[in-house]
Amino acid sequence: MRRFRRDDLSKWIAFSARSEGVRVGDPEEGHAVPLFGPPNVEKLKAKRDVKGLIKALGYQKDPAVRRAAAETLGQIGDARAAEPLIAALKDPYADVRNAADGALGQIGPPAVEPLIAALGDADEGVRKAAAEALGQIGDARAVEPLIGALKGRDDRVRKAAARGLGKIGDTRAVESLVATLKEPYAGVRAAAAGALEALGWQPDRTETGGQRDLR
Repeated sequence: MRRFRRDDLSKWIAFSARSEGVRVGDPEEGHAVPLFGPPNVEKLKAKRDVKGLIKALGYQKDPAVRRAAAETLGQIGDARAAEPLIAALKDPYADVRNAADGALGQIGPPAVEPLIAALGDADEGVRKAAAEALGQIGDARAVEPLIGALKGRDDRVRKAAARGLGKIGDTRAVESLVATLKEPYAGVRAAAAGALEALGWQPDRTETGGQRDLR
């Protein structure tokens, strides 16, 4: 009879683990991301496993997994997730894009620099989402980049930039927002007017020529 050697036992354990979809021999990872089947986002959340959640964010077979991973990364708020979440703004599913956008806002100041960089992305949807997230975070570093976006050509991005400037509440944006009130696109004008109202701006009725006052 053939003896069952130690290396045979190791091979059998590895085979059994693979057949159950369990990762073995991967001490660096330890993530609840099975070899077969979708990642278990709830387990990853319980472990606060950011690396595993970032991997789940890239799970192409199920947008629900990607959305859940994005939402969880936002709840954890780890800065390592910022760039993967920005990449997720290009996801073909709107639910995933929206979850990534919201998550970036939740991460807060650590996400500001990657989001400012994303304002220059070739994808209009990414630029719009970046402007929205920057407004949600409310960091003054975003004021000048958002003013630049306000002067761009894409109406959806400009509208998001105007709203973001209103949320940040920095008076450096007033001049550009006032100029935007002459914008032909009603949606951009309305966003600029709302931002100016949030900033406490009112036209100076004692003078003409576009003068303004801050309450």
